[in-house]
Amino acid sequence: MRILIVSQHFPPEFAATGRRAQELAASLGARGHDVTVLAGRPNHPAVADRYFCRNAAPSERAPEGYRVLRLAVFRPDTRAWKRALNYLTFTLLAIARGMPQPRPDAILAVSPLPAGLAALALHAWHRAPLIYDLQDIWPDSARAVGVMRRGLALRLLGRLEGLLYRRAARVVVIGEGFRDYLVNQGVPRERLRVIPNGVDVERFQGARAEMRIRRAAPMRGRFIVGYIGNHGLAQGLDTALEAAERLRSDTTAFLLVGEGVEKTRLECRAREAGLDNVRFMRGVPRRRVPSLLAACDALLVILRDDPLFRITVPSKVYEYMAAGKPVLCSVGGETTAIVEAAGCGIAVPPSDGAVLADAVRALARDPARSAAIGAAGAAWVHEHFTTAAMMSAYAAVVENVVPGTVSPAIVGEPVGTEAGGKF
Repeated sequence: MRILIVSQHFPPEFAATGRRAQELAASLGARGHDVTVLAGRPNHPAVADRYFCRNAAPSERAPEGYRVLRLAVFRPDTRAWKRALNYLTFTLLAIARGMPQPRPDAILAVSPLPAGLAALALHAWHRAPLIYDLQDIWPDSARAVGVMRRGLALRLLGRLEGLLYRRAARVVVIGEGFRDYLVNQGVPRERLRVIPNGVDVERFQGARAEMRIRRAAPMRGRFIVGYIGNHGLAQGLDTALEAAERLRSDTTAFLLVGEGVEKTRLECRAREAGLDNVRFMRGVPRRRVPSLLAACDALLVILRDDPLFRITVPSKVYEYMAAGKPVLCSVGGETTAIVEAAGCGIAVPPSDGAVLADAVRALARDPARSAAIGAAGAAWVHEHFTTAAMMSAYAAVVENVVPGTVSPAIVGEPVGTEAGGKF
């Protein structure tokens, strides 16, 4: 099969959508398919200027055989109009670059919505089946973090979102909550597949800790709570700073690694509050993530308290579990259900720094319990959420949308299979 993947972000950027696109390209390429990826040159404002992104080649051939074509999209900053222009240029350039490509047997787009709209146009041009991978529900996620308010623009994006769902042969979602949301929006259940974001467990299990992190101030001799990821509007990392304030007199510290639109403000707040138990680090390349996680004693997954985020499952929760560390889950709904089913951590109400501080204190005072629940998470993710298993299920979905290439792996399978069933 010839497969065209459309994804605005792609490694070396470390956005979850880019990782999903790379895993799909690698898995499908390894199965012998001819895979081309249309991606933006590193353009996420958090990392576009970092050394590991600056020299990304305009095109490249990966060892697994897939090809990446990078588009020179407009580079945004935190201003809304520049972000809009970033999305618009990617959509238009992806359409322009995708039309001359040899006709694909299937087109696969990884959200957010601009990639889906580009793929929708290419679907009409090439008359090839479209598969949409839903990592974030647009435009509701923009509304949830206050980037957009209810009005004409939000309604227009909602209509485009609905058109994309209607035209897609399959919509692949990362959790049961997303599936139920789309069913309520009128998407036929039989066109939906639940395939969570998996994790390459071998990369995380047994990783050697970066001991210089543990030896440096203010981490030395403390129980370290780590967070690696976006410092954005959705995360609500003020909750972590509130917990740190309450833990001033304890031997605990927070390590916050990453970039984002909220980082400067968070650093200012921590400095003004005199939080000597919080350390901020710049974003790091993906190869360093396992060793940083290994240097921590517990790991924080966090989102603001919003109904939309109760059906969201951040992909980092699987990496945290694979690292064998207890998970502090400050996310409601489906993520809490996963953590509780795995017995791999402590779930606390979102946006509640006081309860989060109590949970950190409980883990710090009971090393044996922390070790046991960390081990439980590693075992659970190895059984349920390996990248190999998720991508095998995904390849079957892709192959089954093209007549004559039916994979027996999912013939007759119900939506919400073992790979993505209820927890």
